[in-house]
Amino acid sequence: MSKFVQFIAGAVCPSCKAQDTIAINAKDDLIYCAKCDFTERRPIAKTPNNQAINVINIEDFRGPKS
Repeated sequence: MSKFVQFIAGAVCPSCKAQDTIAINAKDDLIYCAKCDFTERRPIAKTPNNQAINVINIEDFRGPKS
């Protein structure tokens, strides 16, 4: 079984400064660098009233691939 990982194009690691090595694990929203040991939780966006914004991943609504 493989886990789904999405790399962020153009992102620079704040720890090692490498470009295109930052990825997000979609299962637990963990952001990490594939080159060094940098990890952090994906931030939660807030509205001006300090209410969380529900982010929807379009991949969750697409049907199975034929």
